Amino acid sequence: MHYIGKYGEYRVLACLLEEDVEAYLAVKTNQPDFDLTAIVPSGKVVRIQVKSTELTNKSTNNAIDRIDKNYDFLVVVIVGDQQHKRSARFFVMSKAEAMQAKGVNQQLGTTQQRDKSFQVKDVLLPYEGKWEKIRDA
Repeated sequence: MHYIGKYGEYRVLACLLEEDVEAYLAVKTNQPDFDLTAIVPSGKVVRIQVKSTELTNKSTNNAIDRIDKNYDFLVVVIVGDQQHKRSARFFVMSKAEAMQAKGVNQQLGTTQQRDKSFQVKDVLLPYEGKWEKIRDA
């Protein structure tokens, strides 16, 4: 997919709106460290970094980098292809959780190939679909 980054950003934006979270694209000229801004029900403004990748990426670790920027939440979007229909899975983490998941590695591994099958790494699974982290911030 040529525009996977934009695809992920707009999918996350739509998911937040579906969760009744007011969300906007960030202005890159003065907000370079995050992709979306959200105003959660408590009135707090949160900054969201979105990282997108494809499940069937041939990379053995399919890692994302630059997760040490200034943001409040990281949403990892993993796009798959189920019989020619696009599908996406969303993993919602606080910055602290993202840094802990990365551990001592330079990058955060997202997917891997196991037994000739592409799978999301176990470290991300507890964060799947956890939109309430953002909504309840």
